[in-house]
Amino acid sequence: MARQRNNGARAASPTLALAILVLFAFCARSASAVGSTPHSAFSYKDTDPDGPAKWATLQEDWATCDSGTEESPIDIAEVEVSKDLGPLEQTYRAGPAIVQNRGHDFMLNWTEGNGKLTVGGKEYVLLQAHWHAPSEHTVNGTRFDAEMHMVHQDTTKAKAVVSVLFSSKAGKPSKLLGALRPYFEKLTGKQNGTEEVKGPVDPATWINKASGYYRYEGSLTTPPCTEGVIWTIMSKVEDASKEQIESLKSETKVTS
Repeated sequence: MARQRNNGARAASPTLALAILVLFAFCARSASAVGSTPHSAFSYKDTDPDGPAKWATLQEDWATCDSGTEESPIDIAEVEVSKDLGPLEQTYRAGPAIVQNRGHDFMLNWTEGNGKLTVGGKEYVLLQAHWHAPSEHTVNGTRFDAEMHMVHQDTTKAKAVVSVLFSSKAGKPSKLLGALRPYFEKLTGKQNGTEEVKGPVDPATWINKASGYYRYEGSLTTPPCTEGVIWTIMSKVEDASKEQIESLKSETKVTS
């Protein structure tokens, strides 16, 4: 599920930086939906009384959803190349995990936490990953078929998110989504339902080391829309089959 904003996705900030890990670059963009607010407390539909246009009015501490100056998601149209950003620093490992249907998306949660992402010398522990179909972020106005957010948190509860975009244009299946699709299908129509993943889940294989990335400071894309979230958007768009994309959209479908 993607958050549809009435005023559209805002243009990329001048502070958006791109790390070049290959010899060429192309424009992309960034953002992410993270937060501990129960998904039953709000809606993604603009026509609902608790939809995005009304989030700031639902609770006093959600005012940033309307007044924020670093609000995500954004559209990446222009980037500033930074030579200060090196290869992505991550030390992920395989570990036990469960998949949950949160009503608006599917989330994979590592029951014992996971490895770390280092940003600016600070370490963030990987807590969970979730998917949105279509993507919450756009590149030059183009929305992708799906987006994965890998959510990290440091000791002060500050957030950092790694985002991976998916496209079904080539029709090639994703190994990652292929492995998790049976769990998505079991949880279809079962809000708050959970399934334990058989065997450890290794997120180290989810990041393409040949990809560059874009980094900027934004916000949560769900209430309370807290700012100061560090986003890292992988520039390489990953393949996925149409069937895999459809399975990501099935969280709210009613099953017999």
